[in-house]
Parts: sequence; structure tokens; C-alpha cells
Amino acid sequence: MSGVVQIHVEGNLDEDSRSVMNPAIRIPGAWSGSGFFIRYNNLKGYIVTNAHVVRNAVKIKISSMLTSEERFEAELVGLVKQLEPDVALIKLSDKELKRFDSLASGAIEYLELGEVSRLTRGEKIKAIGYPMGMVEPNISGGEITNFVSGSEYSTERFVTDAAINPGNSGGPSVSKDGKVVGLNTAVMLDAENIGFITPAGFVKIIIDNLLQLNEPFFAGLGGKLQKNAANFNALLKQSSPKGVIVASVTANGFLESAGIQSRDVIISINGIEFDRHGIIIGKEEQFRHKNIYDVIKLAPIGKEVELTYIRNGETKTTAANAMRNPEKGIRSHPIISEREYLEVFGMIIQELSFEIIEAMRAIDANARIDMLQIIDQDKPVLTVTDVRQGTPADDMEWPVGELIVKANDQDVHSLNELKTILNENKNGKVLLECRNGRIGYFQVGSSDT
Repeated sequence: MSGVVQIHVEGNLDEDSRSVMNPAIRIPGAWSGSGFFIRYNNLKGYIVTNAHVVRNAVKIKISSMLTSEERFEAELVGLVKQLEPDVALIKLSDKELKRFDSLASGAIEYLELGEVSRLTRGEKIKAIGYPMGMVEPNISGGEITNFVSGSEYSTERFVTDAAINPGNSGGPSVSKDGKVVGLNTAVMLDAENIGFITPAGFVKIIIDNLLQLNEPFFAGLGGKLQKNAANFNALLKQSSPKGVIVASVTANGFLESAGIQSRDVIISINGIEFDRHGIIIGKEEQFRHKNIYDVIKLAPIGKEVELTYIRNGETKTTAANAMRNPEKGIRSHPIISEREYLEVFGMIIQELSFEIIEAMRAIDANARIDMLQIIDQDKPVLTVTDVRQGTPADDMEWPVGELIVKANDQDVHSLNELKTILNENKNGKVLLECRNGRIGYFQVGSSDT
């Protein structure tokens, strides 16, 4: 418990749709969570927590049972913005760590991430944290009850019946040998005794990337997969449906780098074999559906990964360095301070994001459907997210949700491209055209701009 801390945060509420549609609007709030001092090389003062605890924080402070009710300012090292997995790293400055040590009643216990690849159901754990704003750390006991395998978009999670309540987020789940099996992450609402833990292996990858590469990303396959089946035996010249079929290969991604093509069948990665569903084959995995996505995400970015695959009935081997998936044009922008926008002609214009698409659910369902149809586009798309009354955009009855594709008959995909066209026509007119054909003709440089 002397290694577990309470985290106190003042910041902005990122889930408020008003700040999504108009990033100039900030909704202040205060909340708390948990974290723990991590043993990593010879570093001191580094604390692991959940990304959602410190995302959009303006001020972060920590307190510990070692230092009464004193609070110490912490700095954000980095976090996984999209919360997959929900991991962040903060630290005390040298000055604050020195002050902490001078006030502490004992030494900080730096917790070690354990090796959990052979973790089984029924293994007992203790979840430690500060639930419901308690000022002393709380311990709840339970077991690992299940495993939830990852997907293209999510990471593996452990399931536990140990009580994980609001405020517990970011604390450690510890095994009987005192090592951290994972990070307390979430609880399933409307269910009894079902909590989720981010495995220690994923936490370590994130720490490595943040401290060494400053990139909290996992490696990705860079393509789409589909399950294999006996019906494909003749087409793929396979004797049995082992391994998964590559449905498509993303440009500049890992599979392309490895020379993999559509309709190749991946049967193993780094010697780990998969069945036709993409699940690991082997006795150890008999009661745990760890899959191909879980394997590739635990490959450190930049390290060589070996693939065995079948093409036209012939088994081949290839290799490529693990890399993150190439980014698409439509991205997630959960950090409020990083949301760029342009206020012009009485409109707020932003590059379309998943947060905007979700906020449109309550504004215009039809516009949201139009947005969903372009989420795989390679380039960004500009959208109108706010319109002020009595402005040129309002006079032309432009609604929120319009997707701008052209300015003065030039294709525009980014705010910078639009700004360039506006600057080139400072005292003239600009014709904006939307994806659905709607047009707007605006005077640049007017008082309403």
C-alpha cells in the first residue's frame, strides 16, 4: 500500500458535447483516481495510472498514506489518448520527490510488473486503490475469473470479481507474490462483481514506448483478416482450414512491409500458431482465447517479427519490423487542448473526428450517417460543428454537420489547406462546396469572418 497513491485532478470534461462541437468551450471539473509507483530501471518518482484519470487534466496532484494529507504536484509524461489500453504515466519532479521523501513516514514501495502470460482462472489477487474518494487505500480481494481477448481496435483484458469502484481506476491488482498482474481499469455497470484489469504486459509496452520512443502505440497488422473455412480449401490450395485469411492489406502497413498479399493465409507469428478463427493453438491456451491481435500488439515497435503463411498451397516464411497501423484521415481527438478549429463566417470548422461523429448522434442522425460512410477515407474531412445566429453562415442556413470538400473549386481536406485559400483571397469572395452539393458564398475579411 505504500506504493499506491491517490491522484487528484482538476481539468476539463472531455465527454461534454459542447466542447466537442466548439473547442473554445471548456467545461471545468475535478475528480480523483489511483496510481502506483512503478519499478522501471533506475527511475524514481514515476507513477502508472489510467489514461482516463489524467486525460484533459490541467493540474495533477498526488497524495499518499506515507505523507498524511500532503499533496504533491505531478507532471504528465504521456498517455494513450484513445484509452486502448487505458494507461498513462505521470511523475514527480526531482523537487517534489525530494519533498515527498522528506515528509514520508517510510520508504516508497516501487511495484514491479509481473509476468502474467501463464495467469489462470482462479488465481487470487488483491485490487488496491482509493475508491469513492476514500482518503486511505482500500484493498479488495478476489480472483481472475475470465479473459477477454483483444480485437483490431481493443486490447486483451482480465476479468476479476474483486471490487473495482469509481476512484479505484489506475490502482494495481497484485498477485500473492506481490507483483502487479495489471492495472485496475473499469467495472461493468449493471453487473455484479465484474471488473476489468489491463494486463501488465500491455502496461510495460506502453511504458517502454513512452520513455524510449515517446509513442504510446501498439504494433498493428496493417490489414483486415477473415476466418478460414473448409469451403476455401480448393481456392486457397490448403489441406485444412488452419490459420486466418488476409482479406486486405493496408498501404504502408506491417503486412505490406512483410510482402503479404490478399488471400494469403497467416498460420503463425513468431512461432505462435493460430487456428482458423485466429485463436492461439496450444494446451496453455485451451481455456483462454488469446488471438492474433493480442500477439502482434505485444511485439515491440521496431523489433523484427516472423510470419509463416500459405500462398497457393505453399508454406512460406517472411519477416518485417513491427509497426503501428497507418493513420486514416478520420481520427480521434480526445484531448481538448489539441482540437484545432477555424472560426470563420460565423461557423466553427474542424477536421472530422470520431468524437464529432458521436456528438452528432443527438444533433442530426442523418448527417451522422453521412459521416459514418467516409470513416475509412485516407485524408481528413472538414466539417461544420457550430453556427452562430445572425452570421453569414446562418443567413445561408448552413446546418451543423456539413462536410466541406471544396473552396473556390479546389479540393480541401485540412484546416491548413482552407486557411491558405482564405489568405489568398483576403479581400475577395470564397465559394465553399459541401459533399452533398450545398454551396456557400462568403466575403473574406468582413467583420463576420
